Amino acid sequence: MSDFLDVLSVLILLSSFILMANKRIKSYIQTFRIQSALIALTAGIMGIDILSKEGRFDVLIVCVIIIAMKVIYIPHLLNKAYTNVEYKIEKDFFLNIPILIFVCCMIVVFCYFSISNTGGINLGIINLRVVNSVSLILIGLFFMISRKKAIGQIIGFLVIENGLFITAMLATQGMPFIVDIGIFIDMLTAVLILGIMVFKINEKFDSIDMNELKNLRG
Repeated sequence: MSDFLDVLSVLILLSSFILMANKRIKSYIQTFRIQSALIALTAGIMGIDILSKEGRFDVLIVCVIIIAMKVIYIPHLLNKAYTNVEYKIEKDFFLNIPILIFVCCMIVVFCYFSISNTGGINLGIINLRVVNSVSLILIGLFFMISRKKAIGQIIGFLVIENGLFITAMLATQGMPFIVDIGIFIDMLTAVLILGIMVFKINEKFDSIDMNELKNLRG
């Protein structure tokens, strides 16, 4: 199981690089869906292992919730929000793609050296998973601030949440079920609010470019 988790942690991190290299909003949503499916697979493998050893099935329930919410419902909601706004060909990022990818590589290197020098969590092979998952959080934050359009920033927020979730899950071998449910409820609420914000921005400015909010300055 350990080898599978190592491979999945690398694939999840790789999906964040692919997300950063994408230029279209539909590609953002599809990459987020794939990333969430990999996280669900990770939760499923851990859930089966915990069920066989401890008799707990809460992690498997979390796996099902991830599939229902992050793989199916939220991407559908974002696709629906995107199709309801007027499509315009606009540059969605502040920096060029090669520069963005280079910064992501630097983030991974920074996380590696920072976590390797942190006492208490340098546990050999588990350290690789923690480095990958913490890197995912920071890359999600960087993606969020590097995009102009509101839906891209929503995806960045969701990637941060994915990173926080996978970090906690790999570091603790499964969080308490009530904590997982609380996180999912908060995330769903935030996505619904941000979805409404997309409609309002498009209605006011005929664009979902967050830079248009500068027009509100007095």
